[in-house]
Amino acid sequence: MAINFLNTVDLNFNQLNKAAIQNLGADPVAGVLGQIYYDTSVSALKICTTAQVVGVSNAVWTEVGATSGVEKITIGNANVNSGGVNTGLVRTPVSGTGEIVLTPAIYGGAANVGMVPTGGAANKYLDGTGAWIDVTTGDIESVNAATAANLLGINITTPLGPNPTVGLDIVGRDSLGGAPATGDQLLIYDLDVTKNKKVTVGNLVGGFETTYTIDVPIGTTNVNLQGSDSTGVITNDPITLSGFSGQTTSTRIGPSELRVALTPSVVIANDLTLTSGNFVVADAGDAAKGNLTVAKAGSFGGQVTIPTVPTDPASAASKAYVDERVAGIGVYQGPYNAATDRPVLTGVAGGGFSQLAYDVGDYFVVSVAGNAFFNIQLEPGDFIFVDTAIAAGSVPTSAKYTVIIADANIASAGATDALANKGVSGFDSANFTVTANGWVQLKEEVISGRMRKIALTGGTDSGGQTTFTVNLATLFGATPTPVAADAIATVKETTSSLIVYPIVTGNGTGSLDFKFIPTVSDSTYTAIISIV
Repeated sequence: MAINFLNTVDLNFNQLNKAAIQNLGADPVAGVLGQIYYDTSVSALKICTTAQVVGVSNAVWTEVGATSGVEKITIGNANVNSGGVNTGLVRTPVSGTGEIVLTPAIYGGAANVGMVPTGGAANKYLDGTGAWIDVTTGDIESVNAATAANLLGINITTPLGPNPTVGLDIVGRDSLGGAPATGDQLLIYDLDVTKNKKVTVGNLVGGFETTYTIDVPIGTTNVNLQGSDSTGVITNDPITLSGFSGQTTSTRIGPSELRVALTPSVVIANDLTLTSGNFVVADAGDAAKGNLTVAKAGSFGGQVTIPTVPTDPASAASKAYVDERVAGIGVYQGPYNAATDRPVLTGVAGGGFSQLAYDVGDYFVVSVAGNAFFNIQLEPGDFIFVDTAIAAGSVPTSAKYTVIIADANIASAGATDALANKGVSGFDSANFTVTANGWVQLKEEVISGRMRKIALTGGTDSGGQTTFTVNLATLFGATPTPVAADAIATVKETTSSLIVYPIVTGNGTGSLDFKFIPTVSDSTYTAIISIV
């Protein structure tokens, strides 16, 4: 069922996307000027050009564009020209409606416009004069040698075709202009042979090598290296590879590797200083290994001295630093009964209990609800922290503590904001009810007191429109005074409950006007009005 709009719809310059005009198989009897529909029998959009006169005549529908635009264009094939020169598609401008015949001109060359003339075939092309020309074919009859530097080396021995001979001429050339040899090969021209030689880059060592392999026989520790010093004098000095017992060792690993390394257990007679880098003690998966052991020797107490205050997150901390940080850390002191003040936190002795001593940071968790703690209402799960150290037997004030409300309590309703328990949330008791389990409901009188429905009657007709006026004070009561600006209205058809859309406007400050087009009868529609 379609939505029933009973007044003009204004889209305020917004687009109407994906909309379809009403589809009908024949002209409807009723219609108003400007009304449109799509005639499926003739596939045309039609508009009402004469409104229906009830009991006299039906509406008149006219196809859109039938009398105002071109409906058919026929293309002819005659060659139209003026003075022997083609002038375009038609000889004169065309106007009018209905069927228009357009006769195109044939292309005549140069700046003339028109269709491509007949006569085209294989191996022909249309030249600038408008004539079809044969495409010539044949063999290559001559080839010129390249003169560009990057193409030098090409030699043409038979310049007159049809089959020229082209080859590479590398005699005296410093560039062949083609791709290099594959891999790392170089092409070497040799005058002593009929073909050029190929060598690899690996064969060209000489002064280009930067890595040298020294072959040291097993058991040999002396190696002579020959070179030149800063003055150019050739030197040939021996180098001995050796190491101290228990500290370093020299081992021949293979024909191309001689390794000098620390022994598994290194003894350092004096200080070991690291100017940069890290000193790492690795575990290597053995629980008995990977420990840093400081042996007691003489007056040295066997301790590791580190900075008093560590500066890096991974640094070790001194004993003084640890003692300073650990002192005063709060400790959980157990549950607190807020109904009996046990253990005593208010300093008021009673029943054999007295104030105990607590350090800064000590805290309690409330286990029983109550207000014995300085008349502050607490619930299970709330926290009490000690802000200032408290001596045993003293009478501390509430300023010595900080209370953290955990909000684990159930909300309740109250007559005022102050009386409403703000556990999880608080509600206005004038509008809500809350059970002991926290079930919140809006009171029925609130719903009925803010919303009314009324049949629209007593309408007045004028200019094809019916207007109904509803007095809000009569509908809702005079106290508090209802205001039209606070009212929201929905209109439905009384019998079907289908929502309709008339114009609803304020009438003064306390009434609403409902305007329907076309005119309607009393009680046909019902309004649901809310005051917000």
